[in-house]
Amino acid sequence: MKICMIANASSIHTQRWLLPLIERQYDVTLISYTTLTQFIPGLKDAIDLTRLSHTPKLRWLNWGLWLRKYIRQLKPDVLHAHQVQAAGWLGYQTNFHPFIVSSWGSDLLIEPHKSAIRRLLVQLVLTRCDGLTVPSPILHQAALQLKVPEEKIRLIPWGTDIKIFNADTDDRLHTRQALKLPREAEVIFCPRGISRIYNIDIIISAIKKIIDQHPLLCLVLLRFNVDPKYMEEIQLLIQRENLNRHVHWLPFQGSLENMAHLYRMADIVISIPQSEGYGSSVYEALACGCPTIISDLPVFNNDLIHGIHTLKVPPGNINETSSALSRLILDKDFKNKVSQSSLEYIKNKSTQAFMVGFDQLYNEFATWRVRA
Repeated sequence: MKICMIANASSIHTQRWLLPLIERQYDVTLISYTTLTQFIPGLKDAIDLTRLSHTPKLRWLNWGLWLRKYIRQLKPDVLHAHQVQAAGWLGYQTNFHPFIVSSWGSDLLIEPHKSAIRRLLVQLVLTRCDGLTVPSPILHQAALQLKVPEEKIRLIPWGTDIKIFNADTDDRLHTRQALKLPREAEVIFCPRGISRIYNIDIIISAIKKIIDQHPLLCLVLLRFNVDPKYMEEIQLLIQRENLNRHVHWLPFQGSLENMAHLYRMADIVISIPQSEGYGSSVYEALACGCPTIISDLPVFNNDLIHGIHTLKVPPGNINETSSALSRLILDKDFKNKVSQSSLEYIKNKSTQAFMVGFDQLYNEFATWRVRA
C-alpha cells in the first residue's frame, strides 16, 4: 500500500510513525516541511520542501501549490498529515482524498485557542480531512468540541516500541562515559524541546532549590525544536542561578535508539509541560525502567497513578517539582518500586496494538476511489 506522509522530519515522533510502517512493508513517501538531516532506512522517498522554497511569507503557499501537483502524480492510496497545523494545512491545499490527519496534542488543545484565524485554519483542515486520529480520550473530547463529527474520529493510542525502549540492555555506564558525565552523578533528563510549553525554566528553578543538598546533580537537556527567545531566557536563567556546570546540553537525537540510551542512562526523567496530548516520552522512559516526574494533567488521570507508576506535579509549580526530585533522589527504595511498577505497566502499551489500528484504518480508506 502506498502512503504519502506529510510530517516534521526534525521530530522524533515522525520516526515513531515511520519505522513501524516500513517494517510492515508499507510503501512510504515522506514530505517534510523542515530540513531533512538524516537518511531513514527503508523509506522509498523523502522530499525536503525547504529546498524548493524558503521565502518566509510565501513558502506555505508555494509548497502547497507544488504538493498539489506532486500528489496527483504520485497517486498514493492515502495522504496522511501529522499534526493539524503545518502538515494538515499542506494536506488541505492538495484537495486530495482520502486524507487522514493525526493530532499530536497541542494542535487541538492549544492551537485553536491562540487566535480566531488559527482556529479557522484548524477547522478548515478538520472539515476537509476524511479521518482524524487521536491518541488519547482528552484529544477525542477536544476534537468533538471543535465540531468534528464522531464518525470521523478514531482513537488509536500510539503505544511504545518495547523492542527499542526496554530495560534489558545495561548500557548506563557506557552512555555516561560517551557523554562525559560523572559515573556517580544524579542525572535528570528532560526529553522535551526548548519551547515555553515544556516548562524548562521551572525545571531549572526547581533544581536550584535543591542543588546545595545534591551537589552531584546534572540536568541533561536536548537542543531541538528551539524557540529562540525562550532559549535565550533559559540560558540567562542558568547563568543567573550559577548552574552552568550542572546543565549538560545535547543536540537533537537522530534515532529512537539514541533516546533509549539516554532514558537508561538517567536516574530521573522529567516531563512537565503545560499541556499534553499523549506523552510518548513518558511511556518510553517507563519502558526503560527510569522513574519519572510528570505533569498532573487530565491525559494521565485514568492511566498513570501518582506514587505508583510516577510522581505527578502541578505544571509550573517549582516547589512541588523540587520536592518530587528530592524524594526520588533520597528514597532509593521508593525509586526502585516506582521503576518496577512502571515496567509492569508498560507491558500492555506496545506498538503492536497501535499498528493493528492503523492497518485497519489504512485498509478502510484505501478502498476509496475518490480522487479530487
